[in-house]
Amino acid sequence: MSEAKEKLDRSYSIDLYISKEELSALEQRMQQAGIKNRSYFMREILNKGYILQTDTSTLNKVMFLLSNIANNMNQIARYVNVHQPIYTNDIEQIRQGYMEIAKEISAISDVIISPKISACEICGHNSLLT
Repeated sequence: MSEAKEKLDRSYSIDLYISKEELSALEQRMQQAGIKNRSYFMREILNKGYILQTDTSTLNKVMFLLSNIANNMNQIARYVNVHQPIYTNDIEQIRQGYMEIAKEISAISDVIISPKISACEICGHNSLLT
């Protein structure tokens, strides 16, 4: 069994007394994060220092369109290879343009998917980790 799949020994319990306002704030932050289980929420804060919920639907659409562009480029290359010669310089320029776009989108997705946000963000303070 791999380490990732091993069940953690969670035999210790922590009792925590909080005010009504703190409980309300905790429940509000759990709702914002889309988490219903308090234990899971607290472990995420403890282990990661932050909880991040992202909407990647726009990025997914862009990646889909980028994939379509790559498919079109392959079809053009196949057609040209079979029917008529084309300047390799033209193909290389198209390929480089595609690679630049793909590189930028990859950089954007890295920032969207895994930003470094401290636990202070959960508490209401904005503090980025470096």
